[in-house]
Amino acid sequence: MTRILAAIFGGYLVAANVCGFIAALLPLPAVDATLVATMLSFAIYAVSAIRTFSLPSAMRAWLEPLLISACLYAATQMMT
Repeated sequence: MTRILAAIFGGYLVAANVCGFIAALLPLPAVDATLVATMLSFAIYAVSAIRTFSLPSAMRAWLEPLLISACLYAATQMMT
């Protein structure tokens, strides 16, 4: 059950932060950068959910998305 929750909420957290990071990183107009980042985030969400079920422990399944999200959020905040 905890892996399912980690896949749903952790995957969403990672996808949302990747979306913000890519949108801030791309040298496109804001609307186009947001659209491209949103489309990529769907793939990131799926990969993150699949990765959650491949990790050896449930604790690591929660820690990995949280650490990735924290790093992406910090990088996005430094860029903007």
